[in-house]
Amino acid sequence: MRTLAALLLILPLLLAGCDDSDAPASKSGAKPGGEILKAHSALFEKEVFNPADGIYVAVGYGLANSIMIEGDDGVIIVDTMEGKAQASEVLAAFRKITTKPVEAIILTHNHTDHIYGARVFAEGRDVPVYAHSSTGFYIDKIVNVLVNAIYARSMRMFGSLLPPSEVVNAGIGPSLNVDTTDLGLMRPTVVFDDELEVEIAGIELKLVHAPGETEDQLFVWLPKLKALLPGDNIYQSFPNLYTIRGTAYRDVMKWVRSLDTMRLLEAEVLVPSHTRPLTGAKRIDGVLLAYRDAIQYVHDQTVRGINRGLGPDELVEFVRLPDHLAAHPWLVEHYGTVAWSVRSVFSGYLGWFGGDGAELEPLSPKERASRLAAAFEAAASLPDQARAAFEAGDYQWAAELARHWLTSEPESGDAKDLLAAALEAKAKDHINPNALHWYLTQARELRGDLEVGKPVTSNLSDEILDTLPISAFMAGMTTRLKAEDALELDTVVQFDFQDIGRSFTVHVRRGVAALAERASKDPDVRIKTTAATWKRLATRKRNPAMAFAAGEVEVDGGIIEVVKFLGLFER
Repeated sequence: MRTLAALLLILPLLLAGCDDSDAPASKSGAKPGGEILKAHSALFEKEVFNPADGIYVAVGYGLANSIMIEGDDGVIIVDTMEGKAQASEVLAAFRKITTKPVEAIILTHNHTDHIYGARVFAEGRDVPVYAHSSTGFYIDKIVNVLVNAIYARSMRMFGSLLPPSEVVNAGIGPSLNVDTTDLGLMRPTVVFDDELEVEIAGIELKLVHAPGETEDQLFVWLPKLKALLPGDNIYQSFPNLYTIRGTAYRDVMKWVRSLDTMRLLEAEVLVPSHTRPLTGAKRIDGVLLAYRDAIQYVHDQTVRGINRGLGPDELVEFVRLPDHLAAHPWLVEHYGTVAWSVRSVFSGYLGWFGGDGAELEPLSPKERASRLAAAFEAAASLPDQARAAFEAGDYQWAAELARHWLTSEPESGDAKDLLAAALEAKAKDHINPNALHWYLTQARELRGDLEVGKPVTSNLSDEILDTLPISAFMAGMTTRLKAEDALELDTVVQFDFQDIGRSFTVHVRRGVAALAERASKDPDVRIKTTAATWKRLATRKRNPAMAFAAGEVEVDGGIIEVVKFLGLFER
């Protein structure tokens, strides 16, 4: 796969840990996936790193890292491993560095590999535990509601029950080994909602709520050291925007905004809770930028495809990371994948139904299996099987077969007619109007008798239009970017809405349109207008040429550049 870049070629950089792990991956001399995964294991060799004065991070002792921050008369522990055994080994390593007492524990989020060794680090003392205000809720949700399902799925995903020889690594750590009889959870005792500034053992730090991989995620900022501890919002792998062990929808645009917040800090030290630390402001910003752009690209192009009418399977083919992101060493698909993420974004917006009537009321797995067995035994062609199912009154099976036929022969009028007929037959005497209407409408679309089309925004009344926030109009631009036309572009356009005193910047950067509500230091183009005018232009209630001629829109940078810029977005 192209996203599995030739990691073996940068093995010396991986072994260097903090030095140049953001160097672009070579696309030549690609190695087999197994060799690449083995090379990835170099990130998890057991070691305690010291990326900045007073910061120590234990890598390779368990799935996650544990981080110690040394203060004047005590230390702070950030994340506590998956159990007592792993925490004990980490604490022993930390005690070789300092014997200062643990004055506080910080949990970056609720995941097992970060929370179940806390009692070991507390060493029998009453130590405050800092976390987001929702962390306790999410711990309880897993422990009390989904424990059986999450346990089983996690064992499969992490290979925790496999022989050690069959586990190369777990993508973001060497392995996950949870012993449910040896857990040392300490519940949060100091919680916050948005931000918390605190001084512990002489160390000034800020805790910031930063939803991403989890809704309760936080990051730790040490301003004097310009050190950022991002939790699980970044690690050296394409992120788990969806995890196959199962999770509620992860709002990926919140994740992007959290990364944007981190970038503004201009950190010089990055200490993730998985994989190795990174130093150097330029390197760190480059990694954060690539990470946030990859996430937004997947989101925006998935939404763009959704608005084109694509279903989950089609979207997986439609959304592929551009080469400069796919080859980035911090975006190799060792943990999350683009395909899983695309499906999650679809379901996050629209739920489980892909939009094809043939899939609305599918056969049960047992029924489908028996029909497939009969179909293979009959050895007839797909069209013949579909027609036979329809003639036998097996309309759902006929619809499913007709869909396969039409997918393999998209221009087949016979396939369209049979699928339409099967859907109409399913609609007959159906007791659910929602299903009935869907079947009949799709049947007419297949026959060309009906076209659903798109809403006509120019019909919106001024009264309604003026109540809609301008931020929503601007946000809508990002998911309309024709990424394939913008892969070589780097253009900043600033919008100044003079009637409301607000400015927005749209940075079209190699396939991504990054939106920020702030002025740019040096935009390529500056558009001055009013929010009211822009809403009317965006909804086609107002002719752009007339608006320019009337002086309702002023441009610094050239009208031609504005036309080119707007041409990058689907209407």
